[in-house]
Amino acid sequence: MKKVKSKTITLLFVIILLAINSGLLFSYYNFYLSDKIFSDITGAKNQNFENLYSISKVIEDKTINEALNEIDLYMQNHGGYVSLKDDEGNVVYTNKKDLNKLFSSTMIVYIEDDEYELTYSKISILPGMRFIRNFIVYEIILVSTFVIIAFLISSKKLIDPIETITNDMNDYKYGKRPFKRKMPKKMQKIQNTFVDMVDSLEIEKEYQNQIIASISHDIKTPLTSVIGYADRLKNNDLPNDKKKNYVNKIYNKALLMKGILEEFDDYQSCNIKETLKLEVISINDICDGIKKDFQEELKDKNIILKINNSCDNKHVCVDIIKLKRVFSNIITNSVTHFKNKAGVINVDIQYKNGKIKFEILDNAGGIPNESDLKKIFEPLYTTDPSRKISGLGLSICKQIISAHSGTIYAENNDIGGLSIIFIIPSA
Repeated sequence: MKKVKSKTITLLFVIILLAINSGLLFSYYNFYLSDKIFSDITGAKNQNFENLYSISKVIEDKTINEALNEIDLYMQNHGGYVSLKDDEGNVVYTNKKDLNKLFSSTMIVYIEDDEYELTYSKISILPGMRFIRNFIVYEIILVSTFVIIAFLISSKKLIDPIETITNDMNDYKYGKRPFKRKMPKKMQKIQNTFVDMVDSLEIEKEYQNQIIASISHDIKTPLTSVIGYADRLKNNDLPNDKKKNYVNKIYNKALLMKGILEEFDDYQSCNIKETLKLEVISINDICDGIKKDFQEELKDKNIILKINNSCDNKHVCVDIIKLKRVFSNIITNSVTHFKNKAGVINVDIQYKNGKIKFEILDNAGGIPNESDLKKIFEPLYTTDPSRKISGLGLSICKQIISAHSGTIYAENNDIGGLSIIFIIPSA
């Protein structure tokens, strides 16, 4: 059975509270308040009429002045509010400015054979108002209780988790990593997303530290040699052939350091998709470029380059400079594994379902370990423990192909070596 969502629970809780409140209000009014109000009104009317009757008896057979004196005396002894109006509506006597605002009773009396309207009240507020006032107080208390309960619930469900997430963010600024917690569903999602983001940042930071350490390590070795050969050149007694040899070694080591730094720069720039300078180019032109760039060089190393293109009339939209970098890194990687032995590098190009598949095969032995095969595109990863470069070449290839909305992977092939395969959309 699925768990009921917290929003549904809250809504049900509010509906139940409103139903209870409505029931209590109805019961209070129907069984108590209405009867009390009716009883108060009836009692007030009876009291007013009793006083009216008493006043009318007192002023019988009196002159108007005597009647007014008797009314005034009655008010002093019994209290209340009274007014006396003649038949034209003029007020003859009153001890209250506006008796209409009171709960009052009226009757007709006769003084000296003239008709007068006598109004009397001893109640300053409407009967039942005391109960209505109590009822309002009761409602205020009840609603306040509901508000306090709702605040406590919301504080527990919303405010506390927000404070926890905020504290975790502040703590992370000082190096304390957050961890996943059990919270209300949506707050837990925010917390866990923040934790995942921190984990990604920490992994990226570790990668950066590894790259920096690797670059530092790879530069230190040739730099030490450069310093050593430069120190020997200070010796004026060195023969010219040795001086020339040391200069050549310094030059070669400097080129090696330059290559390491260029590879690092390429890794950084290829990570940004917006740096691509796209143009539509035919597959035939790409094949001609591969032959021009690599055929002679590979021939000198006793490596045969073969290109099999089955999509002559197809085009791709690529940054050709970066695509050439991909071929260069893959082919250079293959050459290092031949170890000055003869070999073959094939480039097979096929079209399928709107995409162009490039496969670069060699017969240099491949990678027997499947776990290594899956990791060769990671930054700094290499299967050669004696490596002399930073291990960013294939990772750069992955960045470039990903920027072209493509995919790249590796597998061992049937000719006894490794195949690097990348697929990009056709133009």
